[in-house]
Amino acid sequence: MASQKRPTGIDPRPTTGDVPSLLRFAWPSVLSFVAGSLFRVNDQFWIQHLGPSAQEALGAVTFLLIFDFAAYFVAIAGSMSLIARASGAGKEGARDSAIRQALFTSAMIGAVIGVLGYSLAVPLADLLNLAEAQRAPFIDYVRTIHLWSGALSLAPLVSNIFISMGDSSTPFKLQIGSVLANFVLNPLLIYELDWGAENMIAGPGMGMAGAAHASGISRALSLSVGLMILVLRERIHLWNPKDFALKRVMPVLRIGIPSAASIGIYSVVYAAIVKLIMSRLPEASLGGLSIGFNAFEGVAFPFYLGISVAGASLVGRTLGAGNRLEARRAIRSIRLVNLGLGLFFAAVFFFGGPFLVPLFTNDPDVLIEASLYVTVLAASQVFVALEAAEEKVLLGMGHTRPIFAISVPGNLIRLPLAWFLAIYLDWGAMGVWWTINISTTLKALAFHLAVRQLDELKTD
Repeated sequence: MASQKRPTGIDPRPTTGDVPSLLRFAWPSVLSFVAGSLFRVNDQFWIQHLGPSAQEALGAVTFLLIFDFAAYFVAIAGSMSLIARASGAGKEGARDSAIRQALFTSAMIGAVIGVLGYSLAVPLADLLNLAEAQRAPFIDYVRTIHLWSGALSLAPLVSNIFISMGDSSTPFKLQIGSVLANFVLNPLLIYELDWGAENMIAGPGMGMAGAAHASGISRALSLSVGLMILVLRERIHLWNPKDFALKRVMPVLRIGIPSAASIGIYSVVYAAIVKLIMSRLPEASLGGLSIGFNAFEGVAFPFYLGISVAGASLVGRTLGAGNRLEARRAIRSIRLVNLGLGLFFAAVFFFGGPFLVPLFTNDPDVLIEASLYVTVLAASQVFVALEAAEEKVLLGMGHTRPIFAISVPGNLIRLPLAWFLAIYLDWGAMGVWWTINISTTLKALAFHLAVRQLDELKTD
């Protein structure tokens, strides 16, 4: 008689959907995303000694990296619901097949983005209309970071594979190791160090290229360890030529492309705002955007995202197990936790901004602009949190078309509204920041309505 073997990595009884259970499952996921955001905070902190132009260049680079991530996200979005539902239903073969298809898709996308990003660094600097002082650090970073596109594409996918299977602790450990490596590598590669000097910095080493290499190397280390765990502990076979046929990959692409396209539009809109609007404002405005987006929203958003992604995995697995009631309970819990986090970070932004912004710049003009960004964006943190919750619920269920339908117009409206407020009404950078607030609120409410209308969540 054949022995009964429990499918590796599959829990047939997904965590229940109440708040305490959600938090127990989600806290490693939250810390994992927070740790991932420290890459941006770490870069923002270390490059300050290269001067304001480097920080301004990093602000422009940020939205190019978001566009890259949009391409990488095709495999993440396309596989999340497939892996989660298969795990919840206890279907080991379907789960492993979805993992192989996602890894193959991600590797191909990483290769294409790497070639394009390296080749287009100079045209992109021209397209963004960067000041002369910002061009060289921008080009150095863009060319270098795209040498590591394979690792940047696959590392977040591997983390999401574990979360979709119901394992939130392994991605956290991988991310912590990656961040520690980045923290050590950044100063070593960016600067020439003199251990006897007051701040250890003797002068520039590799500069912005060093920051990019540090990010790439640390992601590659995380990826290598993650793949080893999938093979050795989870007993997942990563090679099966049948899963690499286009018709087998199509479910991943069909689910993933709408969600990824919405992220791509988001980055394109921001790049257009930088070129058409921010370029007409004082240069310090771009430095303020860079610090506010990377060092403040870059810390707050991963909390919202960690709860949402872990919760989306829970929703997918409970639906895979045929339990609609638990899925509805999980969604309510995700909303409640994220709204609480949104209120918390709104207070941190508003009251803590004046004390925290000076940690990232010595330039008085950039300090003023960054402080303004953080104060204004405090008003929308609750809606940022709600948007993340509702969007990731749709993603976890495999419903990505509503994500595209809401995100694309919600992001496109930012360009004319920012021009109207910042240029026509002469609000300056504050007009851009309030544009973000208004559009975020509209998107959050639309996502909430979209989730409430899903027939799949209705109980019999």
